[in-house]
This record gives sequence, C-alpha cells and structure tokens, in this order.
Amino acid sequence: MFDINDGDWPCGSVGYVTIVGRPNVGKSTFLNQVLGYHLAAVSIRPNTTRKRWLGILSDDNSQIIFADTPGMHECKNKMHEAMEKTIKTSISKNDLVLCICDSYREFGEEDEMVASSLADCGKPVVLAVNKTDIAKKADVAEIKKKYLEHLGDVPVFEISAIKGENTEALLKQISDLLPQGPFMYPKDQVADAFMRDIAEEIIREAANELIFDEIPHALAVKIDKWQEGPKKLKIHATIYVERETQKAIVIGVQGGMVNKIKKSACEKLREDIEKFIDLKLYVKTAPDWQNKGGFLKDLGVVDDEG
Repeated sequence: MFDINDGDWPCGSVGYVTIVGRPNVGKSTFLNQVLGYHLAAVSIRPNTTRKRWLGILSDDNSQIIFADTPGMHECKNKMHEAMEKTIKTSISKNDLVLCICDSYREFGEEDEMVASSLADCGKPVVLAVNKTDIAKKADVAEIKKKYLEHLGDVPVFEISAIKGENTEALLKQISDLLPQGPFMYPKDQVADAFMRDIAEEIIREAANELIFDEIPHALAVKIDKWQEGPKKLKIHATIYVERETQKAIVIGVQGGMVNKIKKSACEKLREDIEKFIDLKLYVKTAPDWQNKGGFLKDLGVVDDEG
C-alpha cells in the first residue's frame, strides 16, 4: 500500500467536486457512468439520492473526488432539512461545483433555487446540460441561457449522462480547474462508502422502481445482517415505511411485491458483487420517520460533518 509521504505516492490534479442540481437531473447517473460502478441509487423518480456519497475517479494525471448530493428542493420535513444542509456543507468545503441541469424539462422554481444558490457560492462552477440525447436543441439552448443568466461566464458542456456522451471533455475541464497535489486516495479506490451502505441504496432503488407511485419518499432501508463468505453473501435488510397501509403495499398479496423487490435487488447487487446473494427482506412500520432525527442519523441521512 502506498504511503502518502513517500516518493511513490501519485500526484496530479486533485480535488473535491460537489455535484449539484434539482431532483432527477441525472446526478447519480452521471456519477455511476464516469466511475463505471453502481455507487449511487438511480431512479426515474425525484429525490432518490439522500446521502452524501464520494465517488473517486483516478487516472495517471488526476484524481477527481465527486460528492453526489440530494436534489435541491423546498424543505418539507427534517429529512429534507438534513439533505439541504448536506448540500450547503459540501459546496462550502469542496474545490469546485459541477452543476447539472435537465434540458428535457423547462426551467422551473427548483432550477431557480439551484442557479441562485450557486451565483454567489464563492467556488468555481462548471455547468453540464444533461439529457441532450432526448431534448430538442431549442430546449437545450433555453435552459443553458437561463442558468448562465445566474452563473455568468462559466464552462458549459452538453452531455448525455446515461450514454456517456461528451463526459470525457467535461472531466478534462474539471481536471484542469483543480489544484495540483498528492492523491487523497489509492488509485484503485472508487468510493468512500462500505459495500453494505451501497447495498442499502440498491435495495431502496429496487423498491422505488416498483412502488414509488404508491409510497413516494416514505420508504427507507436498513441492513441488519451482513455475512460474507468466499462465494456467498447473506444479507438481512429491513424496509421501513410510515403507515400500516404502506406496509401492506410493500409486502403485496401473499408476499408477491416484496419478492419482486428482492429479485430486482439481487440482480442489481450481482452487478457489483460476483457472489451468490442470499437476501432476506423484512418490512416494518416506523411512523413519521422522516421527522425523527435519531432515525435519520441511523440511516446516514444526517451529515455529521456539518
């Protein structure tokens, strides 16, 4: 293992980059795409990201440490307040901000919140206009114009995060803006999270894809048991909801829905873990958990760094 104080430790363009945007613009999709790793939960549903993740992208000349943050939106409960604090803390502590916007949607109130908050953040900003593979050119030009009215003269890249289009040029620009120094992590490390933390997000992602319409934002996942062997990984996880009626939806008729969630989660987990996945899911009610500080801290939503 490298010692950061010896001559073998790599140096280059190194820094922390906060990814910011309104909900569902593709921040986590971008992070997973450039890392080539399923780090953050991805969904067509807004507010999928709740925690602050660090994704570490290294090559011979640079190490970009991305902090994926929750989507910026109006706060409605303690969980939202904790998510907002995470965003502000990340921006204030990091070297650069990557602002991602969605060219497939019109500039709205949440875009206004994002652009206004970054106008005087005191950090270099790079704007990535996402989903250009499906948006009209006029819509791309319009949202770019709206953001630049707030951000001023900043570098702009039109990208498709899901397809990886133009992301290399974007990464090169970010690298050029970062300070020179020693790498902060080993070159082969891609995240600061434990695999069990990532697994919680993957299970929640699988559940959201199946039942978000019935239970929007009221679902949380906590791993209770993690037992890893040479060829098999045994996981016991609990899905928390706020009401008994929601619990019935998650379980489904004769356990049909929870079995679908289990199957989907196992398929996703196998993408990152080349072992047999033995997953058991339990469903419990935790009334009003989104307003309970202790519960949010246990889930890792509250950012202790702030």
